[in-house]
Amino acid sequence: MTTATLNKTKVEQKWDTHKIQEEIARLMGVQYLTTMNVLQKVGGEKAVHEFQAAMRQNKVEHYKKLGANTPVELVKLMSEFEANVFGSKIEIWGDEKSASLKYDSCAMWNAMKKHGNFNAQQEEQMGKGFESCMTDLAKEFGFHAETKMEGETAIITFTK
Repeated sequence: MTTATLNKTKVEQKWDTHKIQEEIARLMGVQYLTTMNVLQKVGGEKAVHEFQAAMRQNKVEHYKKLGANTPVELVKLMSEFEANVFGSKIEIWGDEKSASLKYDSCAMWNAMKKHGNFNAQQEEQMGKGFESCMTDLAKEFGFHAETKMEGETAIITFTK
């Protein structure tokens, strides 16, 4: 048996932006799925709803601090975060009264599908959960949200 000895080595950052975004999406997706599974087992639906409400409240406070007061400001802030942190591909359009966000590719969704090992029924439940999340988020801003799912594409329209 041989023993390897590692010499002191300075580790430097070498990942490009795409690799960093991919790993952040993987990490966050797996953590979210793990959290939801544990909450379901130990606390049931009540614990899941409390967790989701707390997470949503943090998101709402963050976007309000950044100045989201209209639908177009909200979709702009949400899409910039998703594109820059996770690498999602998003299109936005709209105005002060109604604005839409289209996920051409949602990096978090892709990471959860790749690493989450969930079945078609769980995938459908997650889609419904996403729609509910967008509806509840919109209410926090005094908006209405409509979510349309078209295969792997989701379009969320926020209306004042």
